[in-house]
Amino acid sequence: MAQTMTDTTASAKTSRPSPSMPRPFKVARVEKTDAPDGGQGQDWYRYVLESGRSTITGHRCGSRKDVLAYATQCAEQLNTRGLTGQSIWSPRGRKPAAAIAAAPKENQ
Repeated sequence: MAQTMTDTTASAKTSRPSPSMPRPFKVARVEKTDAPDGGQGQDWYRYVLESGRSTITGHRCGSRKDVLAYATQCAEQLNTRGLTGQSIWSPRGRKPAAAIAAAPKENQ
């Protein structure tokens, strides 16, 4: 009798994301809203970015198209930071704390 084995792990890996892999942020919605306290201008929108269990909400003044483009850019930047460990907001080439502590002190 010949037995046939089927590898079900490959299909399981593709059907659901790995818990260790971050889910990318996506623009969930952009909706018209009132201006926040102290906000000036008429066209205010609330945007929501979602990634699995994480949600980020922001407000921005402008046209719906401009706010959608801004929210999309924010999601892309968050995804880049999450996947590469790099941020456009943090300086590049920082020295590790141990290297700073070991550096010779000037003017002593």
